[in-house]
Amino acid sequence: MLKSLTSPFLALRSLGTGRAAKARLSQVVTATAAAALVSQDKLNPYVEARREWNERYSDYIKQAHHWRIVALICAVTAVISVGGVAYIGAQSKVVPYVVEVDKLGAAAAVTPADRTTTVDPRVIKAYLARFVADWRAVTVDTQAQKGAIGRVYAMLPSGSLALDKLNAFFKAHNPFALAAKRSVDVAVTNLLPISDKTWQLEWREVTRDSRGEVIGNIRMKASVIVGITPPTDERLILINPLGVYVTDLNWSQQL
Repeated sequence: MLKSLTSPFLALRSLGTGRAAKARLSQVVTATAAAALVSQDKLNPYVEARREWNERYSDYIKQAHHWRIVALICAVTAVISVGGVAYIGAQSKVVPYVVEVDKLGAAAAVTPADRTTTVDPRVIKAYLARFVADWRAVTVDTQAQKGAIGRVYAMLPSGSLALDKLNAFFKAHNPFALAAKRSVDVAVTNLLPISDKTWQLEWREVTRDSRGEVIGNIRMKASVIVGITPPTDERLILINPLGVYVTDLNWSQQL
């Protein structure tokens, strides 16, 4: 150590005097001090112990950190998988089937019960004919009139244009008030499918006064849009079991 401190003075003697000599002397001192610090760091046991620790255990610490991340990802994946399996397992896997048998008891046809079959057009035609008769007819029998109106509204889905139009119609033409003065008989003459959902209806209305004399005989036609929705309400099942609904209609008198 003493040799390191006295070396600048020895260098000063060899370098001489003057500004250039002083600059060279400063460089020599700086280099000597740096060399002394490096030698002290090498000899410092704490620095050596830290370096040894970093070289020996830093890889282990990094590996442990990486394994913790991998374990966390695996745990999250397992939770999601178990939740998905539990959700799928909770779903119903039972599919009901309808088995048609012949007169000998042999299976003739098997179809899933959850699949809705296409309603026969003849059934739709019968429903529409009854709908027109219940809608336009007026009778003095109060109970029969209530039943007819109930069947009409059973074929009108809530929120549909047909429901709004017939509400306005019955408000302007109250059948119970009209029955005190006259009756109306309806005879459906023609029902034609225009498309998969649209039907054209034609009928004749015969109006009689309270004495039974004919006071009017007109022909009417209407364009009706039909929808099929199987009912779930017990009351509607008894009135409209196939779920044939009138979603919109327009009518006019034929000349």
